[in-house]
This record gives sequence, structure tokens and C-alpha cells, in this order.
Amino acid sequence: MTVRDSKEKFADYMREYRKKNPQKMKQIDLKKKFNISLEFYYSLLEAQGEVCALCKQRETKIDPRSGLPFALAVDHCHKTGKVRGLLCMKCNRGLGLFEDNIDTLITAINYLKEI
Repeated sequence: MTVRDSKEKFADYMREYRKKNPQKMKQIDLKKKFNISLEFYYSLLEAQGEVCALCKQRETKIDPRSGLPFALAVDHCHKTGKVRGLLCMKCNRGLGLFEDNIDTLITAINYLKEI
């Protein structure tokens, strides 16, 4: 077996493992990316009424692999790493595109008010 074959075999194994153990993988990802537990994620979700902290809507984007809505994304300050809340995909991307710049967001709000 070549190195390439073994890498592909391992990748296949991990894809299958992720599919069979979604909660365990979510727990690992949350700890690794944001240093929070799955329990903390679910407590935030409950505190927000299972809706986005900005638009107050449930996630509408559907994961094509599972056919279920995506989980709300963990929003965090990129400078401090502090978790701020959970956002739907559209709101999370919107803040990301504005690079969390408050002045630019205010300018965008004022622009929309003028129309």
C-alpha cells in the first residue's frame, strides 16, 4: 500500500466516523476552535431561544449532506477570542464581510436609511 492509498483510506475512515458520531465531532470542533464545550453551546442556543442572536430567525440554510438545517455558528471576537453568541449563516457571513468594523456597519445602516 502506498502512502497516498493509506491517506485516502484514513480520509475515508474519518468521513465515515464523522457521519456516525456527529455530536462527538461537534464537541471536538467546538473545543478546538472556540475552547467551549458542547454543553456551553447548547446553553447559548437555549438562552437565545434557538434563533440567531441578530436576526432572531432559525437557520434556513440546509446542509446538502444531511438534508437538515445547519447549526447556528459560534460568533466570536477575532481579537480576544471571546464568544459573543450564535448566528445564522447569513448574519455570520455579513459580520465577517464587514470585518466586525462598527464604523463601516454604521455607514451601511445610514446608507440603507437614505434609500
